[in-house]
This record gives sequence, structure tokens and C-alpha cells, in this order.
Amino acid sequence: MATKKPALSPVPDFTPLGTTTTGASALREIVVFIDGRADTAGILEFAARLAKEHEARLISVFMQPDPEATPAQMFARGTGKLDVIEDQQKKLDQIVAEYRAQFEDISRRHGTRSEWRSLPHLSTEVGVHAYYAELVVVARPESAAQTAGPPGLTESLILSSGRPIILFPPHSKVSQVRRILVAWNATRESVRAVADALPLLVKAEAVEVLIVGHEVHSSDQSKEPGADVARHLASHGAHVGVNRIAPDGQDVGRLLLSRAAAFGADLLVMGAYGHSYMTEWMFGGVTRTVFDEAALPVLMSR
Repeated sequence: MATKKPALSPVPDFTPLGTTTTGASALREIVVFIDGRADTAGILEFAARLAKEHEARLISVFMQPDPEATPAQMFARGTGKLDVIEDQQKKLDQIVAEYRAQFEDISRRHGTRSEWRSLPHLSTEVGVHAYYAELVVVARPESAAQTAGPPGLTESLILSSGRPIILFPPHSKVSQVRRILVAWNATRESVRAVADALPLLVKAEAVEVLIVGHEVHSSDQSKEPGADVARHLASHGAHVGVNRIAPDGQDVGRLLLSRAAAFGADLLVMGAYGHSYMTEWMFGGVTRTVFDEAALPVLMSR
């Protein structure tokens, strides 16, 4: 017998489709962090399309690479050392110029207002550039091995910036956000994620609120899980449905990613680190799984 696919629960339309999304906060500034190690063209295209669609200003923050020196250069003395420093600076200036030209070309092609910022290697002010943007886009590390330690830039932004962070996966070709999967369990983190993602949710062609299992935090257990948040999104004009699935022993993080693929999602929205970072780093968790394995952009809030 064929397995019946779970149906999406319909949500009453509180706002006619196509009307103005009154009350939805706007994206005024989007910050994209690049360092040249990931697919820079892909993440810049993604950020520029978002900026164009939301009429936002796009700010690129380029983190300069660590200067490299040959063994001979490392032992240079006197005027030779000055020559090495000058040579390294010329190479660095060329690298910065190349990435700036790429950013400005993509911004010009999309017709977005833009700003370029370049930070020296090991700058202590990286996170400050995220504080006053409505959305931050940053490349997800290439592999789990790159995150098997203390928080790097991406995790630090999620944990401490107070801003919604879109993790852009390596080699991704996603350029537009049309279908969005929302991981919902009514915790503080998921509430924050939905609020942060609202400008994207109201513009999407389809939104699915996904509830895994039946244990959803709610003060009123008589209500259908997810009904309130779906109503809230519908009141802003989002095209939203609710889907409830049982984990059946599966890893919840991988279940989210599997459902995102089945739904054809361009973006997954979720709260981050419902448990402490240290707990998830040591023992694993939904955030850790999605962080390490997601093949689509993921908006995380905390």
C-alpha cells in the first residue's frame, strides 16, 4: 500500500493575497561577510538578489587573509624585511581589489545600493559590522572538521550578534527565496526566528510551518500545534500551511533537512541553540546537525 503524504493544514486568509504586508518589518541593510575561501560569487549573487528584492542596501565585509611568507622571506633582516613587508602589502592590495571589483560588479548588475568594507586579518571588530543590519549572510564552513572547536566567525555571529544569520552552504546555486520551510516548536528561539524572517516569509510563494512530534510548548494544549503562528503569518499575507510529522526515531536535524528537500525549500528558518552551545558542540543537537549538513541556505536566530 502506498504511503499517504501528510497534508498541509489550511489556514484562513486574514489578508487577501497580494495586498500590502502591513506590519512586516522591512530589510533596510543586509551585510554579507566574505573572505575568499568559499564560493564568493555564489554568496554575493544570493545577497545581491535579496537586497534588490527588498530594496535594501548591501554591505560587503571582506576579511583580509593572513599574509603569507616564503621560508626565505621569514628570515629576512634589515632592508630585506622591509622589502618583504612591501611585497606582502602589494599582494594583499591586489587580492582586496579583485574581490572588491567582483562585489561591485555584482551589485551594479543587480542595481543594488552597496558599500564595501575591508577588515585587516584578525580584526577584533568583525561582529560590530553585523549589529545594525536587519539580516546577515555568511558562508557556512566547508566541512564539519572546520567547526570542531571553539566558535568560529559564523557561530560567533549566531551566538552573540543578536541578528538573524543566513548560513549560505558551500557550492550552493540558490539565488532566490521562493519556498520557505519553518521549523517550529514555539520556543523563544523559534519565535525569534519567525519574527526575524518575516520580511522574507511574506514575500515567499509558499511557506510550510513544520512541527516534528507532538510536544510543542504552548499554554493552551487545546489548540492545534502551529495554528497560532500560521494565523500570525497569514495575517501578514504569507501563503502558509502547517505540516506535522512524527520523528519515528529519526534524527530531528536530518528530518528537517529531508523535509526541506521534499518541499523544494530555498530557505530553512529555525531557532538556534535551544540548548547551550557547549552542550550541542560536545553531544550534538538539531542546530549542530543542520549547521554541519545543510545543502540549502538556513536562517538561524537566537
